Amino acid sequence: MFGGFSDSPQTAYGYVGGLYSFNQNLWQDGWVVRIAGGDGEYSYNSVPGLKRTVGFQNGDMSLGYRTYLGSVQITGYLGGYVENDANGDPFAAIKGTNAGIKGQGEIYAPLGASAYFYALGTMTSVLSNYLLLGKFGYRTADTVSFGPEIMAVGNEVFSGVRAGPFLSFALTRQTELVVSGGYNWDTRRNGVNDNSGGYATIFVLSSF
Repeated sequence: MFGGFSDSPQTAYGYVGGLYSFNQNLWQDGWVVRIAGGDGEYSYNSVPGLKRTVGFQNGDMSLGYRTYLGSVQITGYLGGYVENDANGDPFAAIKGTNAGIKGQGEIYAPLGASAYFYALGTMTSVLSNYLLLGKFGYRTADTVSFGPEIMAVGNEVFSGVRAGPFLSFALTRQTELVVSGGYNWDTRRNGVNDNSGGYATIFVLSSF
């Protein structure tokens, strides 16, 4: 099970989900199924001085396969995705309910005894949503690691690049807490909208 929350300029989003291995062991090669859903809101100026706040929900269900190349873990998923944007703006490019396909890939690679690299990428046919995330971590103890992260997020109407540090805690043998924060650069900012500013995220993962 996993869940998290992200807060950035003009956008807040929370999500929960689960991952199940058909062979009942996530640490071996095998087929997995992933289900997730989230809820949030974002704001923008349709014209200077006229701010709109939009609630949105999304969800996905996908089938994947996890394999190990030595100590490197690689997982790929493909499935369905749906998003609803409750936007009453008649000129909005993103509004209503849209469904399509989502692909996702993940890599976790240990780098020696104390360091590791993690990468995540997602892409949907719905509104061209995408997310790219990369982290380099260093373990100072069995229960604590830290390092830099960089992320790119966007869709048909916005895009941003985020960078900052993250800190990971193993709360128990089965549960991990990750917090991160930094700066978000709005790469499509203009005279009407500029979502540059600080961001913060929290993520919890627990295995059973």
